[in-house]
Amino acid sequence: MPLSIRGLWYEIPRGPAILRGVDLVVRGGETVALMGRNGAGKSTLLRHAAGLLGPTRGRVDTAGRVALLLQNPNDYFLRERVSQEVSPEALAAAGLAGLGERNPRDLSGGERQRLALAIVAGEGDPPVVLALDEPTRGMDREAKAALAAELRRRAEGGQAVIVATHDPEFAAACAERAVLLADGRVIADGPAAELLAGGWYFSTETARILGGAGEALEPEAGANVLRARGRDAVRSHEGPAGSHERPAGSREGPAEPLGAVDQGAAARGGLS
Repeated sequence: MPLSIRGLWYEIPRGPAILRGVDLVVRGGETVALMGRNGAGKSTLLRHAAGLLGPTRGRVDTAGRVALLLQNPNDYFLRERVSQEVSPEALAAAGLAGLGERNPRDLSGGERQRLALAIVAGEGDPPVVLALDEPTRGMDREAKAALAAELRRRAEGGQAVIVATHDPEFAAACAERAVLLADGRVIADGPAAELLAGGWYFSTETARILGGAGEALEPEAGANVLRARGRDAVRSHEGPAGSHERPAGSREGPAEPLGAVDQGAAARGGLS
């Protein structure tokens, strides 16, 4: 098992307990979003996974190297040129080919994050676990999408990926599983499609607009739910298939075009 955490407690001497009996298993090829409010224990848990902190009680077992990318990618840059930080192959894999002569600190936020990820992951044997702490700060939507794609690519190659994030949209884009922390405890652990659609604070905008319908997390999935609702409404209005009779007392009127229901709702909800 790439990462197994059992009964993990972390207590500050003469201070509070930051982690309280945490159990967490992350398998190879799995992508996990670790979510919770500030102070929930997300960063502390990742530092234990990487061996930077030792538990007060409990144990952390790994099947190999855990690579941890902390919040500031600039902390990982030691050279004056991007090409001096990693090999051309690693740059190409990170989508940074052609930027080798740039100073790493002059890259965009998304580019700097992907370069730092390539640095911590290293070359040769990849880490068995890749952990990232709030990696999307300062990123635009396009940069987030590129990072999510990179994390999915690494998971498809067999790495276990765990990401601490406050960003439900990014979690929905990159993770198949979500774990919620509160006051140092795991309070929920399950498919991201369920956990990110069933609440409010950690729901995506699409899930909030649709009230969790269809477990749709992203705009495209939300639009599909609305289209299905529109088709159902039209079929209900028309009655049984093959029947053209109108209810008694009804009057002829212009037919509502197919798709009007879902297009209008999508426009109001920002899902188009």
